[in-house]
Order: sequence, then structure tokens, then C-alpha cells
Amino acid sequence: MLPEELSLFLRKRKDKVFIYAWEYFTRRIHDELVRSVIEESPFLYVEVSFSIIQRELSESNDRLNFWDNFVNVLSTQKRHSDLCGFLRNDEGIAFLFVNSVDNNPAWDRFCAEIEAKTSFDMRKWEGIIYTAYPPKEFFKT
Repeated sequence: MLPEELSLFLRKRKDKVFIYAWEYFTRRIHDELVRSVIEESPFLYVEVSFSIIQRELSESNDRLNFWDNFVNVLSTQKRHSDLCGFLRNDEGIAFLFVNSVDNNPAWDRFCAEIEAKTSFDMRKWEGIIYTAYPPKEFFKT
């Protein structure tokens, strides 16, 4: 379920942040998968459930600080080719970073920016799902 804390910050920046609803996000992932196969250009998919954020940031003030900066970074640092969407039943948030599989530079840049503003390093949180699509083995002949 979408945290009320996040909703507050999304409403403040609704003209600068676009996060797909699950149904549309899955379609966009499918479209990107087709494009990546045709162009042999893999992408990185990152999935963060809200329960992980709740577990890592148990203090309300920490979560408010995190969400404020998360939405701010999302609105300013996101590349136009990247996508962001909610998970099914709004249980989390996911990112699709195009042409960013090797060393995950877009995800690292996103997390580093949040860490610089909050001191919370999402890359160290257990349970975050990282997946390259399509797998590199797919392109082997």
C-alpha cells in the first residue's frame, strides 16, 4: 500500500514527477523488452518494496526526510529514457534504467544523490531486486 508519507511529497511535485501505475508500467516494461531484444540493448530493472523502506527507516522523521529527497531526486536526476512505476497493489516502486546494465551507473547515481542528501544508502538495503533484461545469455549465438 502506498505510504501516506510518499503521497504527500508526490502531491507537492505532481507536475515534475511521473510514476506509472502498475498496469501501465508492465506494458512499458514489455515495450522496452521488445526494443531491447531488437536493438540488443539490455536494461536494468530495480524493485524496492515499501516494507524494505519501512524496515530500514523505522523512524518517521527518517522516512519523511528520505521521501522528500527521493521525490526531489526522482524529479531532477531521472533520465528521460528511464521509467518509474508502482508495483502491483502499490506495494513498492520499481525503476527501469535503459542502457544501464554494466555497473548500474544510473541506479548508482540515483542512490548516491539520495545518500548525499540523507546519508541513507539504498544500495546496502537487503531485499531490493536487481535484474538485467534480457539476460546477457539471450544474445549469445
